[in-house]
Amino acid sequence: MPSIKVMNSPAGIIVEYGQSRIALDPVKKFKADYVFLSHAHSDHLPPSVGDATVIASDETVKLAQERGLHISSHTDSFKGAELIDTGHILGSRGFLLEQSLLYTGDIAGRARGFMPAPKRVSCETLIIESTYGRPIYRFPPLATVLKNANRLISSYIEAGRGVAIEGYPLGKSQVLTYLFQSWSPLYVYGSVAKYNRIYSSFGIDLPEKTHQLSSPDKIEALKRGGVAIFPTTGVKGEVREKLHKLNIPLLRFTGWAMNSYTKNDSLSMFPISDHADFSELISYAERCKPELVLTCHGFSSDLASFLRRNGLKARTISERQLSLTEYLE
Repeated sequence: MPSIKVMNSPAGIIVEYGQSRIALDPVKKFKADYVFLSHAHSDHLPPSVGDATVIASDETVKLAQERGLHISSHTDSFKGAELIDTGHILGSRGFLLEQSLLYTGDIAGRARGFMPAPKRVSCETLIIESTYGRPIYRFPPLATVLKNANRLISSYIEAGRGVAIEGYPLGKSQVLTYLFQSWSPLYVYGSVAKYNRIYSSFGIDLPEKTHQLSSPDKIEALKRGGVAIFPTTGVKGEVREKLHKLNIPLLRFTGWAMNSYTKNDSLSMFPISDHADFSELISYAERCKPELVLTCHGFSSDLASFLRRNGLKARTISERQLSLTEYLE
């Protein structure tokens, strides 16, 4: 097996595999032969991939190109590696190299509508995200959250008011479209419609009977009732003013709803996330049975500390280049 070295550079995590350099979700200029894109969220996409060959699922390539990333060469396979479904958004994958090193990218913790729970595999070294790597982030069951949200929506609808639902435009909004499709009329605003169409082109069974709200003045339609799904990036300025003027309640779906300082927010917030919660991160790491866990992104130090308490060898990924053998010493 070719030697494997990992390092955390200013551009992100770099893997040296034999004679090849692989950049994992780089966010800045990098020097590599290959770039692995775990998914198409903007915080995991570089401004350019240069001449590097992109390793990613077809779905991720399509979504990344839609978001403006030029990709001239790509593959959904790599000799010695396997792409592992992480359940985060459409096309999201982890990178398993030689059944030894697993880089998760962002991972979900549970199934949500059409999105599956992440695939778990055994590995020697696990590089795992830590977005919700603190104990406060333990999400209630999805069924409980949906019951509470639908009860609130029903109370507004019965009072003759439409309802605005807010989620991240790519990933979260498509799950919300699916989960709340029983409400009629169902509207989508701005970029939600674009990404819904891409999801549908890959066979995701999203409702066909949605009505697009293309501009703030179209929000007037909510005065007659119904539910509209807005992207988080779109609920600002003129749109927010319009919703306020029409007295349209706004429901936000995010894992950050677990924060005590947001529980008194003027918005109604519900903890549905495309990321694993704290307990799910711990469980995922334990079930991979790694000899070493390297944490990155988010609350990486906190998660590593909790993993050590649970008997795993864990640390945040360091900035110096070491072979995996050296990491395990």
